[in-house]
Amino acid sequence: MVVGDVNATCACSITAKKEHVRLAHIEAGLRSGDMRMPEEVNRLVTDRLSDLLFTPDRLSGDNLRQEGVPEEKIRFVGNIMIDTLEAQRSRAADLQVADIVLGNRKKEQEPPAPFKGGGPFALLTLHRPSNVDDPAILSEIVHFLTDELATEMPLLWTVHPRTEKQLKAFGLWEQVVSAPRIVTLQPLGYHDLLRLNMEAALVLTDSGGLQEECCVLGTPCLTLRWNTERPVTLREQGGASVLVGNDVQRIRAACREMLQRGRMPSRPELWDGMTAPRIVKALVEAGRT
Repeated sequence: MVVGDVNATCACSITAKKEHVRLAHIEAGLRSGDMRMPEEVNRLVTDRLSDLLFTPDRLSGDNLRQEGVPEEKIRFVGNIMIDTLEAQRSRAADLQVADIVLGNRKKEQEPPAPFKGGGPFALLTLHRPSNVDDPAILSEIVHFLTDELATEMPLLWTVHPRTEKQLKAFGLWEQVVSAPRIVTLQPLGYHDLLRLNMEAALVLTDSGGLQEECCVLGTPCLTLRWNTERPVTLREQGGASVLVGNDVQRIRAACREMLQRGRMPSRPELWDGMTAPRIVKALVEAGRT
């Protein structure tokens, strides 16, 4: 049984089939349509090899059918990541935002005074090559963050190692750490990041998992990508996210709109925290055949 779309998912799938072991894929059928993403290649290979495909939403099942996957291989079970969210939500809620920030501030950033919470803030994660590897694109994003968004509310930025490397290489790091209302944080653990998501007025991210969490939590989410393998999380499907790519004009307009819209939780079908039992039931049934 393999989960998701990382390189290990693909490697385990290939190994399983070479060893003649039956294969089940959790989070099957997700498609961005963007073959430049390594994850898309991993999804396609893994789903092609799998004997059982556990899909998180009905759109994913439709993708598999369009690719010719037999109906008997597809099981609509819901989103396993929401099982985790629901199981850990109360533990995350007990954490204090100010403690998370104070305990994870990057040492390179000199004070302003520690962020104490108690008011609206934005949360940012950024790591994809399309956003951080081109100096012109990254510079525009940074200027928007420092000169516009952070003047309206504090911005908590969990800085990915790849992003930090590029910010320093392009001469943008000092602009970020000297901005008085941007707080740079180390990459966070699950509970800390979930707690910030639960409290944030706005999330800006190019991460797929955060899109899903924002949907259920209702956090307004700007997805800094031109496509997504999780369209069920988009506003047109009833979710909390909008695609803005890395176009600053679109990001600016969406920020204003989403902040006015506020928090609106949405729960797609079977995103109920009971996906794991449905998977177990399907595996037991498959073991009898």
